[in-house]
This record gives sequence, C-alpha cells and structure tokens, in this order.
Amino acid sequence: MIDQNRIGTRLAGIFELTDRVAIVTGSAQGLGRDTAWLLAEVGARTVIADFNVEGAKAVATQIETAGGIAFPCHVDLSSEESIKRMFEAVDGQFGCVDVLVNNVADRSKAEFFDMTVAEWDRMFNVTARGTFLCCREAVTRMRRGGRGGSIVNISTVGAVRTTLWGVNAHYDAAKSAVDSLTRTLGGEFASEGIRVNSVLPGGMASEGARNISAAFKIRGPMIGPGRIPMGRIADPKEVAQAVLFFASPASRYITGQLLGVDGGFMVS
Repeated sequence: MIDQNRIGTRLAGIFELTDRVAIVTGSAQGLGRDTAWLLAEVGARTVIADFNVEGAKAVATQIETAGGIAFPCHVDLSSEESIKRMFEAVDGQFGCVDVLVNNVADRSKAEFFDMTVAEWDRMFNVTARGTFLCCREAVTRMRRGGRGGSIVNISTVGAVRTTLWGVNAHYDAAKSAVDSLTRTLGGEFASEGIRVNSVLPGGMASEGARNISAAFKIRGPMIGPGRIPMGRIADPKEVAQAVLFFASPASRYITGQLLGVDGGFMVS
C-alpha cells in the first residue's frame, strides 16, 4: 500500500492553490460561498465578490478566522464600471488574478408569456455580459502576469438540455451564451496558459433553489421520475469540488470544456 503521507503530498501538489489569487463572484451565499471556502482551504487568497457587501464581509471573516486569506469586495455585475472597480480593488489588495470563478447570474424567473423585455435584458446584462466583462478584466491581468490562469464559468445543464418549462427561457439562453464564450476563450488563450471551462450544475439544494420552488409552480423534465439517475439533487459542495478541479493544476491540460455535474440527468 502506498504511504498515506506520500498520497497527501501528491494530492496537495495537484490541487493546491497556495498564494494564488482567486475571485469568486456571488460568493456571499450558496455555491459561491462553498466554492470560496474550498479554494481558501487549498491555499488561495480568495476574493469574496458580491452585491451583498455585508454578506461578503461575513464570509471573509469566517474564512480568515479559520486561518485562510479572504478579501470582501462589492460588485454589481450589471455595471461595467462596478466590475472595473472590483478588479482595481483586487489589484490594490493582491496585485494579480490567477483564478476567476464567474458564479453570479440573475436568478429571476418569469413565465414565457409574462416575461418583460426588461427582465430578458437584465438576465443577459448580468449573466452573459457580466461574465464577458469579468473575463476580459481577468484575462488582461493574467496575460500581464505571464503565468497563465484559470477561468471557471458556472453555467447550467439547462443550457444543453431543457430542465424546467416556462420559467427558465431567459436564464438558459443566457447560460448558453456563457458556454459559447467558454469555448471561444478557451481556444483563443490556451497558448498563453489561460484555461477557460464551464461547470454545468443540475439541481442544487441551495438557498436560491428553495426560494424559487416556493414562488413558482415548478414543472419540466428535471423533476420527472427517474430523470436524475443518482436519485437526488446536488449539495453545492459537490459542485464546488468540480470548480476546484478546473481552478487547480489538476486540470492543467483541459480548456474549452463543459462539465455536467447533474447526477446523470443529461444522459437519462
């Protein structure tokens, strides 16, 4: 049997992000919070970027109390100026960016025939345009730093397969745009060591999902009997582990890929 200490050292070398700077948008709660915690656990200096400043401060305090390094920062993904200010604040605090996790999305729901143009536009402004703007700022800094980097975009299996009827048309369409951006940027900047990949969660047991279920009559393939072969929706921590894989050296030869973390939904 291989010595346990050797295993630990080897795994640390594959997954650790010691002294790397990782920005996680929307990390005051849910998947973003769990992702920020996990990246901090493997050594990253983690930026807790969120519209909810007090929530971001609380998460950063918890991480630092546990021995990690975290920096809370306000960002409004619908505003180019706010995004630029956030990256400038990170420049001032840490001087570089090595990992960007684009987790923020407008999670609003609307039935197709009730959806306003304003709701459609806000979804794309936050989810697709916001991701584009964050990628542009991050790639600029990664190229300047000269040591590559990793961008992980949080998408959804709904960008590839219909999950819910009625309420998700704008959300799924915007996430499809995010995945297209992933493939394009993953190829364009690969030669510079900058990798771009997407993680596509299925259902998650998160605060946001509970709020949506309480407000809308949820229907569609995702809730059909047997459509999730593993028999349950994901714990956000399980999705965060896929994000760590893409953020870390463990995936250093992977770019432009879409990884479903869906309990088998897409193959059912």
